[in-house]
Amino acid sequence: MRILCLHGVGSNGSICESQLQPFIRASDPSYEFIFVDGPEPCERGPGTVKTDQNDPQRMAAYHDGPFYSHTRAYDPQSMQAAIEHLEEVIDEMGPFNGVLGFSQGAALTISFLHQQASKPLPFKFALCFSSVIPCSADAAVCDNLIDRICPLDGSDAASEEQKLFSELLEQTVIPAQQHNSMLPDYDISIYRGDQGLLQAPRLMPPSLTKEKIRIPTVHMTGKRDASFMRSMSKAALGLCEKGSFKVLEHSGGHELPKSPADVKAAVRAMEWAIGRMAHL
Repeated sequence: MRILCLHGVGSNGSICESQLQPFIRASDPSYEFIFVDGPEPCERGPGTVKTDQNDPQRMAAYHDGPFYSHTRAYDPQSMQAAIEHLEEVIDEMGPFNGVLGFSQGAALTISFLHQQASKPLPFKFALCFSSVIPCSADAAVCDNLIDRICPLDGSDAASEEQKLFSELLEQTVIPAQQHNSMLPDYDISIYRGDQGLLQAPRLMPPSLTKEKIRIPTVHMTGKRDASFMRSMSKAALGLCEKGSFKVLEHSGGHELPKSPADVKAAVRAMEWAIGRMAHL
């Protein structure tokens, strides 16, 4: 069993490996976890405050760089570049049975799987830990809404679809910016005028996105994670077909599970996904 692992923003493969050690130790010893770096140099990720130096979840605060992002930005062109890099990794280091992503790595996983949903997939299952908001590489996604997204200022003339798109922004991206958690960052005003529309991230409101991811997926978030982060993970979950996913919570925040009970639950969920993949 070979599982590709994608780190969060402002991190790297070796940091992710250290954060994932409790999960790896509890997994079947025959499973191989393969860690890679994102292609874009980046500043240290948010949330890596110095706490317990021996805590593997906070090791990023004690690692020197370099740090990486999977994408330069979240506009369609940047997301396409991130997906193409992921495809290169799969071609060079695969084949893989599954993929595991944390935070930005989980969001890239969802974006990739959604784009490839109608094609044969290189993964049979996906583990998504604390996913942030997935963005599409398709510039046509919600394009008819983005070019009229003035309902950000509360316009009563907004259509129901525009309101849904705006609500997703207000529940996820806007509070993330207010808490300095958007990395790479972008100016929300690009949704308000013609000048920046090509750079506007194509969020995928689940209720407006018909195509769903059908392979087994596991989604795990922390009970103590910020509400806007949990909203991002909920949006990622909404892009998966009902009946094909398992949802769990662990006792921590925006981090990978580390308590014995949480790790055991995550491993059981992975085994559920592996069992389901046999029926694909």
